[in-house]
Amino acid sequence: MASPLETTVTERLDPWAAELGADRTAYTNHVLRVLSFCDALAGHRPGDPAGPSSHEEFLTAAVFHDLGVWTAHTFDYLPPSIELTRQWLADNGHADLIPLVTSMIDDHHKLRRANGPREVELFRRADAVDVFAGLRRFGMTREDYRAVAHRYPDAGFHRRLAELGVGRIRSHPLSPLPMVKW
Repeated sequence: MASPLETTVTERLDPWAAELGADRTAYTNHVLRVLSFCDALAGHRPGDPAGPSSHEEFLTAAVFHDLGVWTAHTFDYLPPSIELTRQWLADNGHADLIPLVTSMIDDHHKLRRANGPREVELFRRADAVDVFAGLRRFGMTREDYRAVAHRYPDAGFHRRLAELGVGRIRSHPLSPLPMVKW
């Protein structure tokens, strides 16, 4: 049986099911892993109602942070992901969260500590834990990482990132990773 978090993430991604296509499970699980890592890094159990995953800003940032890869068909996906986020927040009565959530998305591949609200840095770290397959855990235990990775399997997400990265290098050799920031 799906948890409330799993149901919410699945429902929020439903409008883009066609764009996600065969990558839907991979992306859904990535979103759920990132949210679970947000909880763990903040000292909560994954899915804890008091954890970051239950807060609108984290849910929205997680759902939309990489979605532009599929909706805009580009590896330079931050601008389209941010635009989708702005529209969704405005349409769903959360316009007040636009500055925070767009910062969370815009800085989620920053190589150094993110400035600004703590939510931005927490989200950056949680995404990095997943992108680097737990090699960098920011103090999270190996057991916590493995439990989340077991519950929400990769389903080809990292393989897809590698394929997209190789395609980007071939087509834009001078700008291979446009989403990465110092």
